[in-house]
Amino acid sequence: MRRVLHIGPCDTPGGMSKVMHILAENSPDGWIADLLPSHKVGNPISKWLAYRRAMKNLRRMLLSEKKLVDLVHIHTAADWSWRRKKRFVKLASKYSIPCIIHIHSGKFETWLSSPSSKRAVEIRNFINQTNSSIVVLNNDWKKKLQPYLGYCHVIYNPVDPKITPDSNVKRDKMHLLLLGRKDPVKGHDFAIKLGQNLRSIMPELKLSMTGIEHSGNEWIDAKGWIGEQEKLELLRKASLLIVPSAYEGQPLAILEAIACGLPCLASDRISELPEVVDIAEYQNLEQWTSKIKEIFSSDIDVNELISASEQFNIEEVSKKWKRVYDNQFN
Repeated sequence: MRRVLHIGPCDTPGGMSKVMHILAENSPDGWIADLLPSHKVGNPISKWLAYRRAMKNLRRMLLSEKKLVDLVHIHTAADWSWRRKKRFVKLASKYSIPCIIHIHSGKFETWLSSPSSKRAVEIRNFINQTNSSIVVLNNDWKKKLQPYLGYCHVIYNPVDPKITPDSNVKRDKMHLLLLGRKDPVKGHDFAIKLGQNLRSIMPELKLSMTGIEHSGNEWIDAKGWIGEQEKLELLRKASLLIVPSAYEGQPLAILEAIACGLPCLASDRISELPEVVDIAEYQNLEQWTSKIKEIFSSDIDVNELISASEQFNIEEVSKKWKRVYDNQFN
């Protein structure tokens, strides 16, 4: 059995961490996986120390007489996330360990600026010099990023097999759900404005939001950060998941929602969404309000939603990872 080492923010709440754990717990046939946390929530010093600790541990593993690492799988966003992660790639390459660079960020293209920019040229050269393979989250990102990075494999985010519908749980009638960290890109402020607008015609409407701990409104349930079981309960009880983000890689919350039979309304800034997901123009309050009224008054085809999520099953995703992993040794 070969060993793959996943390096990234596996101890930091968020979609990237969840994907790392799903992949590590469901490794492809012929592979076993380990996780190496490279990030810690906190001040810059604690983040730097977490990075240094991860580098030290990787170096120890690479120097071990035991075969502890056959392949390094880097999980990265843009900007400083990439600046840190490239050092892991460089170290692994020094010991002739192949690397997968798995790009999760929806900001990577903007950050690179243009295919001819100094930053893009440097990253492209680095990828070639280290003989690394690039994986992106969908075909739209492949089309956008290949001119910057070279050839990209496409592998969707997987849905945790524990995320399933429950026919014994009755859905609320007017319950919006937003799942995401507190970051301007996620659209919490817009979601609150949207809720206020809707309550003028739907006074019973409520909004559950992760990422914030206080709201000042009795109709908003500010959850902070929640565990997997509470998230599953919300996915099974809410009426509609809203994703008003400015950008995303491939929102795991949407994939989990449709796997639970929960309809979704997302920003048109998010690329290559499943066809069953409704779309509204980013920050267009009137259009979002109209769309939600329409969804609330429509019959939801739960089976259609669940069927659309099958391409994100871990079994299907794992087969694709096996091909990419095995190809590093052919």
